[in-house]
Amino acid sequence: MSEKVGVAMQIRDGGYVPKSGLLMAEQFRKLKIRGRALDIGTGETGILANCLLALGASEVSASDIDPEAIRWAQKASSTSSSITWHNCDLFPLVNSDDDCFDIIVSNPPQMPMPHKGHSHDYGGVDGRSSIVRIIEKSKYLLSPKGKLILLCFDFLGIEKSGDQATIIGVAEENGLKTKVLSRHSRIIRKGGKTEENIDWIKKVHPWYSFQRDNRGNYYHEVLTLEMNREIHSKT
Repeated sequence: MSEKVGVAMQIRDGGYVPKSGLLMAEQFRKLKIRGRALDIGTGETGILANCLLALGASEVSASDIDPEAIRWAQKASSTSSSITWHNCDLFPLVNSDDDCFDIIVSNPPQMPMPHKGHSHDYGGVDGRSSIVRIIEKSKYLLSPKGKLILLCFDFLGIEKSGDQATIIGVAEENGLKTKVLSRHSRIIRKGGKTEENIDWIKKVHPWYSFQRDNRGNYYHEVLTLEMNREIHSKT
């Protein structure tokens, strides 16, 4: 439950609290949320879609490739019925320029894995495939002053990387200027997906070094990024 945003969500039995989604929702409160909004990869709670609606979006759509996630999200809150839900791979079908969005948000699957895993985790071999697809497609679906808000792990090469273009560089190539809205340290949980794939992450992103806190725990940064066509046009 978020009293600040005014949203209460029901977590299914065996489900999870969307901690990364809550980090993003805190940033939404600092933005002017208006017009048509799209949440990509909404997950089983649809937390970001519900927050966008609560904070002032006039129309909210949400997508997820997992039909079970969509089925649960449709009933996870008292406002879920006011959201248009799409079971699809990232972007719902858009028919015309009139279907452009004023804000697109996503906490995308971005875990690097050597083999395809669960759709909520698997971001391709290097973890960047969904992020790059979202950036490339969003430039066509954002309104002239539209914003794309993404949550990204720093080991994917957001501000610096090895031989690959940075995530910020990919955005620039697609006409979007990036601003970092927030940074949070995230301890790598024992038994979690990051720990499970940490050797693979080191292999595909050898330029990156995980840090340790004073208790010896590995951690990395989670960044919330704003990619904005309006900012780009002013620079």
